[in-house]
Amino acid sequence: MTGYTPLSLDQKLTSIRKTTVLDVMRRLLQTKNIMVTGAVKKGAYMSILNVIQGDVDPTQVHKSLQRIRERKLANFIPWGPASIQVALSKKSPYIDSGHKVSGLMLANHTGIRSIFKVLYDQEKKF
Repeated sequence: MTGYTPLSLDQKLTSIRKTTVLDVMRRLLQTKNIMVTGAVKKGAYMSILNVIQGDVDPTQVHKSLQRIRERKLANFIPWGPASIQVALSKKSPYIDSGHKVSGLMLANHTGIRSIFKVLYDQEKKF
């Protein structure tokens, strides 16, 4: 599953919104920012990779991961490690963005099974 935040509809965004690493990482776990519908409500994460782009201090990432664990914002499988991997990247000089920090999430989630089942059932009809 994938997720991206912040999404902007306006290409000529003039106001720079102050977003912190914690805000971005928290929003990536929200169902409205995930590019698949209905798969996250049930189930658990097997693994999460967050790619954070922008001017980010690594200590902010560590503090954000601690807050996410404390608040139990991500439900992980009980038989595996509960960790979120984070990769930091610089802001692209070729893309104009009104945001200081943006994030992309790539995750393995057990809820994706329901989507595969729907696709399988549709294929069986033909």
